[in-house]
Amino acid sequence: FFRDEIPYIRASLATLLALIRDSPHAILVQLPQGPLLLETLLLKTLRKYKVVADVHSGFLVTMDWKGRLLNTPFVRFLQMADLILVHNDLVLNLIPMNLRAKTLVVLDPWYLICNEEHKTGQGDYIVFPASFAPDEPLEDVINSINSFNIDIRIYVTGNWRRQPRIVKYASNRVIFTGYLKDDDYYKLLLNAKAIVTGTKREYTSLMSAWEAIAYAKPLALTKTKTLENLFKDYAIFYDWRDSRSIVNAVKTVLSSKPNLRAREKLKIKALNGIDMLKNKLEV
Repeated sequence: FFRDEIPYIRASLATLLALIRDSPHAILVQLPQGPLLLETLLLKTLRKYKVVADVHSGFLVTMDWKGRLLNTPFVRFLQMADLILVHNDLVLNLIPMNLRAKTLVVLDPWYLICNEEHKTGQGDYIVFPASFAPDEPLEDVINSINSFNIDIRIYVTGNWRRQPRIVKYASNRVIFTGYLKDDDYYKLLLNAKAIVTGTKREYTSLMSAWEAIAYAKPLALTKTKTLENLFKDYAIFYDWRDSRSIVNAVKTVLSSKPNLRAREKLKIKALNGIDMLKNKLEV
């Protein structure tokens, strides 16, 4: 990953040098951003590698001017990729029909997150892993927990400076941790009683949900078609616009145990997806 800003000239040059130096058999291009896809496809004619387009919803569903500039013009180049990856069935429906034959649905390899199967701790708090993006129902969850006076601490991880006004909710029960190193973050998850997370946006899956499954934690999620399709057998769902729905979901996960049978089914599905990807790359 080469950090850069628009128009990504330094990142483009760094990518070029890396491809010349490493001579890879295949390149997995995580999308967005669109210019990276175009660059790897142009260089493909010289370096003779396979291009795998790892398509996330933000590449196909643009919400602002930046997305329309950096993603929309480049969607047409998916036809030149050797293989396309998506991470849920609803995003698959956004892929043009003529490209679906070379598109695989591959779940995130969440089983790599936790080293020990079903390793868990027993804490007295819940965690909301936050990115402080506009589509997160963080404020709705905090307000609901406070309004109904649920006797539980909630740790909100992530860089709250992206949304500074949110810290007005800080209290003995609502703790903003700021950015945590991986070890500290996973230790917090390990000892949590449950994970609450979500998005108001369709087509979006959540790494925080996979982390909850990796650590075998009860999970409360917003009720979107995408999340229900992925996690219907594991998670408890809530309507982010309804405080009582949020509270009921939080109370349910606090009194629940993780569905280990559903967890195992998700692991098998994830492993099968990775096997299909490996087979395609070996052809």
